[in-house]
Amino acid sequence: MNEREAIKALISDLYWQIDQMAPRGIKNEAGHAYNPSYYKRGLQTAIEQGDQAVVEYVRRYLQKPPSDGYKKLEDADALDLACESLVADKAKPFAFLFTHQDRVAAHERLAPHIDAIEGRKAAQRARIDAARAEMQKTGLPSRSDLDSSLRTRRRPG
Repeated sequence: MNEREAIKALISDLYWQIDQMAPRGIKNEAGHAYNPSYYKRGLQTAIEQGDQAVVEYVRRYLQKPPSDGYKKLEDADALDLACESLVADKAKPFAFLFTHQDRVAAHERLAPHIDAIEGRKAAQRARIDAARAEMQKTGLPSRSDLDSSLRTRRRPG
């Protein structure tokens, strides 16, 4: 694959990531589908400037502090939709466009957020395991207990 084809593949993957945000349920503060308009405008500008500008656009994200959009991806366990995941993946056909240092930076940027996701998952598994153990110990609640619990939760205030 030559450089031009590799950049076309990179652009295709970047747009695929953007297109996956709505189906994956990435939401903005109002609860609507998240639209990374700033990111999309920057990508479009880079495309218009030429091939190397696209690579540099992605490379700049490796050094930026995480944005609100990046936090939304972390919250949704969707860091595979961050451009850093494309840089980190040396199996991608465009991997040669990025240096070893770029891949290290991408891994370093992703790592604490992956750790946060794993921590949330571990805490959730622990809560589920504790609830399961409690049910095994005490048995399932009766229908009237469940109905009473639901009525209590629905009461305002």
